[in-house]
Amino acid sequence: MRALALALAGTLAWCQTPYDRDGITRLPGLAWEDATTVARAPGAWTSSDWQALGVGAAAVVGTALLLDRTLADASTRNRTDARDRLFKNLSEPGGTGGLVLMGAGYLGFSLAGRDEARSVVVDMGVATVLAQVAILPLKYGLGRARPEDGKGTHDFRPFSAQNAFPSGHAAQAFAMASVLSMRSTEPWVGWCAYGAAGLVGLARLGTREHFASDVVAGALVGTVMGRGVVRINRGIRSRAGRAEFQVAPAFSPGFQGLTLTARF
Repeated sequence: MRALALALAGTLAWCQTPYDRDGITRLPGLAWEDATTVARAPGAWTSSDWQALGVGAAAVVGTALLLDRTLADASTRNRTDARDRLFKNLSEPGGTGGLVLMGAGYLGFSLAGRDEARSVVVDMGVATVLAQVAILPLKYGLGRARPEDGKGTHDFRPFSAQNAFPSGHAAQAFAMASVLSMRSTEPWVGWCAYGAAGLVGLARLGTREHFASDVVAGALVGTVMGRGVVRINRGIRSRAGRAEFQVAPAFSPGFQGLTLTARF
């Protein structure tokens, strides 16, 4: 397995060009630049940005008050083995299935030389990672029980094994969907992507893994991260392949001259 992984990594590294910002060896740097830019973003928010955050928080709280118990009870009443299997399959794009799909897409598009398509997969992957990192403090800091635990909608035990809020599956699914929506020029692609992400959220309700407010919170985080990563990476990729040179005077004991700095 290790040999196979090394072979794949070597193949992908061989495929990339000198200025390939989405090459396998440059992904950590790209992800780090995205993460630091996202982390600094609130410092430059305008009043409309803070208002949008307030609206999102109100949507989560409203869902918790109005729909959590009702939908959880309905899921319990209508539960069957066949429906559980269906919902489990529908939730896969928000879990391991989605990760496998992105990995296969990155490999396939790299080998085929489809740089634009591969960059979409990269944006999806980075947005997914950032969304999951963003929700971790809430997941373990709040420690909300799942519907399946039978403890009700208001059972919170911080830093325990309980980690229902927000939904990681919804965060991943909506991160992927928002990237596809922004990167495509066809409106129907965005509609289908968000529709599929919505099915993931519905499936998490159907299997009693999450309350409705868990799903709404995860969907909001995923959407924000996906849209943010696309905007950031557009700027990064527009600089890719351009060499920047800077000449400056340099003085030291026994030396006077110029220094040439090149950035690729």
